[in-house]
Amino acid sequence: MKKILTLIAVLAISVVSFAQEQQKGNNSKKYFERIQSEKIAFFTNELDLTPEEAQAFWPVYNMYSTEKMQAHFNTMKLFKEMNPCNENLSDAEKERRIDSYVKSLDEESKVLAKYNKKFKSVLPMEKVAKLYKAEESFRIKMINGLRKGPQHGAKQPQKAK
Repeated sequence: MKKILTLIAVLAISVVSFAQEQQKGNNSKKYFERIQSEKIAFFTNELDLTPEEAQAFWPVYNMYSTEKMQAHFNTMKLFKEMNPCNENLSDAEKERRIDSYVKSLDEESKVLAKYNKKFKSVLPMEKVAKLYKAEESFRIKMINGLRKGPQHGAKQPQKAK
């Protein structure tokens, strides 16, 4: 459970970074499409999918990605509602907001558990493990790229072993 919460926190950072870039309004759709293209290429390389595996995997992964993003955006919305500076709220309302936020983290975890079963049904275990390593490597690649700024491309990390 601790690992899942850590993964969720890390994903939160990457999605928040992406959301901030979108808020800038500068070609956000193109930016998102570019990231998605990079992700597909990166995963294709890392997972070394056969054509049959790719045909079964990508629809499942796309549904997972959509559900994961929706759950995460809900978590971020609830996180913002927990503004500790809002002293006008009653303790009961503060508690409700905190409980809602914690529950949303659990919902993100449930999405991962749900799709973990589906990934194992369409890929061999070795490639499911590679998938999770690839997700983490890609997230790190994106964070490094953001740190360097848009004028510097993030170097692609070594293939996960």
